[in-house]
Amino acid sequence: MSLAVDKRQGILEYLLKEIKKNNTSLVLATSQQFKISKQSIYRYISHLAENGQILVTKNGRYNSYKLVRKQKIFDYKTKGLQEDIVWANDILPVIKDSIPKNVLNACNYGFTEILNNTIDHSGAKEVQVVLTIDPVSIEFAILDAGVGIFNKIQKSLGLDNPKQSILELAKGKFTTDPDNHSGEGIFFTSRIFDSFYIHSDELQFLSGRNNGPDYLFEDKKSFEGTCVMMEINKDSDVNTQKVFDEFTAIDDDYGFTKTHIPVRLAEHEGELLVSRSQAKRLAHRFEHFKEVVLDFKDVTEIGQAFADELFRVFNAAHPEVKLYPINMSKEVQKMVFRVLPSNYAN
Repeated sequence: MSLAVDKRQGILEYLLKEIKKNNTSLVLATSQQFKISKQSIYRYISHLAENGQILVTKNGRYNSYKLVRKQKIFDYKTKGLQEDIVWANDILPVIKDSIPKNVLNACNYGFTEILNNTIDHSGAKEVQVVLTIDPVSIEFAILDAGVGIFNKIQKSLGLDNPKQSILELAKGKFTTDPDNHSGEGIFFTSRIFDSFYIHSDELQFLSGRNNGPDYLFEDKKSFEGTCVMMEINKDSDVNTQKVFDEFTAIDDDYGFTKTHIPVRLAEHEGELLVSRSQAKRLAHRFEHFKEVVLDFKDVTEIGQAFADELFRVFNAAHPEVKLYPINMSKEVQKMVFRVLPSNYAN
């Protein structure tokens, strides 16, 4: 492929991605990015419109642009439903020719894991799958009117608040049916897809490769049951095996033995992390891992009792588990180092 063809393709792909972002300075941004005239950019935009990739509409003196989206909706009864059959019969034929193998593998893993969770755990009689494809990405939405994922986890663990369920999901290795599930599906899917989102009741959980550490939101618009949405770019460089390997401890040959936890998920309604009870909730199930990376991003300070319980008391009870604090503010760092055992490896 020549440099001219490479540049042309690069400009077209850039335009599509910026249109998806609703960039209101599309032409100016593209002109600055590629050092080409506005007239040339409009020719590229016309090409995308003629190829059926974007819609162009007049908005006063200016044009507005949207990606052409194709959508398929599937409704299933959950009784007797098999996720691999749904994938093979309904999903794979639609997407297999439009994406590279690594993205297809990611879609296969994530879609079947989440649909299986819905079948086995939601308690819903029906499930709806919405497949949306545009020139940039593929999106899956899996919706049910069951018990709600956060409420189910809360009841299973006897938690005080459904918000604490999100922290358990972020840790990984949690399932309400340990005899039949490993508790890895949501954890790894949320790290394989570019964007991963769960809405259940009034809580929303946002994760994904492009969203940074996990986030928790509250929404007055309640969703009865569970809605899981996951999106991946068609040109994603994701490698599912490498993602699995990222969460294998250094001294381990295989297995999900390492986790990465955004500590701020333990904060609720603006509260500070100061008590031993909060630390105990955060450290719940840490003993299932060999290494735990504690990400203190956006945590401004912690209390002495919280730090002592997490880094000294837990370490004494579970010396086989290594805790690695990262992204600490100066205040957090002072408190952590104040309580760390003198022989602690960090």
